[in-house]
Parts: sequence; structure tokens; C-alpha cells
Amino acid sequence: MSLIKTQIFAEKLAKKAGKLLLTKFGKSKIAVQKGKNDFATDADLASEKLIIREIGKKFPKHQILAEESSADCQLSTENCWIIDPLDGTKNFHFGLPNWCVSIALQQNGESVVGVIYSPISNQLFSARKGGGSKLNGKKIQASKTSKLNESMIVVEIPRKHTSGKRFAKDIKAFTDALSKVRRVRAFAAAAYDLCLVGMGGVDAYLDFSRNTKIWDVAAGELIVREAGGKISDVTLPNLKFPNVSVLASNAQLHSKFKKIL
Repeated sequence: MSLIKTQIFAEKLAKKAGKLLLTKFGKSKIAVQKGKNDFATDADLASEKLIIREIGKKFPKHQILAEESSADCQLSTENCWIIDPLDGTKNFHFGLPNWCVSIALQQNGESVVGVIYSPISNQLFSARKGGGSKLNGKKIQASKTSKLNESMIVVEIPRKHTSGKRFAKDIKAFTDALSKVRRVRAFAAAAYDLCLVGMGGVDAYLDFSRNTKIWDVAAGELIVREAGGKISDVTLPNLKFPNVSVLASNAQLHSKFKKIL
């Protein structure tokens, strides 16, 4: 199947999962306690089950890596779908609007199709390798802001799960960033935040949490790149590891933000 047809399939699937999630918005229940401050809801599990089922029917030989089931998938394989069935779980569970569905297809470790759907705002972000990035069918581009003090950024704030020294460094880097940019926002939904960079709504996304996972960024990284932006991992060689610290921005400011993060 061509990448164009695969992209259309992923778009329809993301919207189908989003429709399901809307039926559970405001009434989700915690289904799995994944740690002291982390959990999955029944909505996460239902969305993931739907997405895996539909991919399995359409592409039975493809592998799948999903956040909640962590299905076995070698990221270097020829075709691997990477899924976050509900990015922004806590926002969703507590009735906040910043959450989305993220679906990506990687071929030999490279994202070639990326789709992110925000049901509340009915925003469908979509990209394929070499095909540009679109929002609801219209082409989008990263911003052209070239000065840090004129930029608006979105961040993942530092988290105490890191070591004491690491947390202190992250807090300092975060507060330093506050003094160097014009505005800061924090929506706690990494996949959607990357879309904001791709559409030029913000100039950069800085991850001070050091806890972004591959399913958070697999679709969004392609959307950023195809929109003319840049994305990198400031702590590891690439974006294929389970725990990364991601920087995404327009092309003009990337090197400057690297010095901050």
C-alpha cells in the first residue's frame, strides 16, 4: 500500500479512536496504576484495543508498539506502528481539554506517516515523509521567529522522578528559560505540543521532564520536520529510546534552545 493510502487509513483510524474517547470524556476510571504518579484509564485501554485491532486487520504482518500494552516491536523492523492511544491521560481524566490520539508508522526506525488528532478542538494533524504537514487538510509551517526574547514556547515542566542533582539542574534550566523568552505555556500533552510547533502556534517545545517516550514523539516528530521545523534529543543520540528529553523548534532557533535545555 502506498504511503498516501496508509496516511489516509491512519487519519480515519485516529478520528475513530477520538470519537470513542469522546464518549468516555468526563467519566473515565483508573484501570491500571503504573506507578506512584502514573496511571492508565479504561479510555486508554479501549482506544488502544480499537487501534491495534484495526491495524491488525489492515496490516496483519506489521508490528505494533503501543503505550499501554507495550506490544513487542523492534523499532528497526521494516514496518512498525507506534501508538499513543491517549496522550494527556491525566488531562483527560480530570476533564481538561488538552489530550489527543497519536499514530505513527515507522519503516526501519524512521517515521514515514504521522497522525495526531485532538477531538475536543477537532484538529487533525497529519504528515507523511516528503509530503509536508497539514492541519485539517491545509498545509502548515513552523514559525519564522528568530529572536529568543520574541519567542513563545511550550514546555514539559521538571519532575521529581529524576535524581536530586538532576532535578535541581532542570529547575535552574527551566527558570533560566523563563527569563529568555517572551511567553511560556505548559499543556502536559507532548504529542499535541509538537503539533503546535509544526503549525507555528509556538516557536518551540522544551522537555524539562526527561521522561518523554517514543510513542509521545513518533508522529509529532514527523509533523515538525515536514513543517520545516527541527527536532532532536538533547540527552541521547536519537529519538528511538524509551526515555528522552526532546527539543522541537523552528529552524531559526533550534541551536539557541539547545543551549537552554
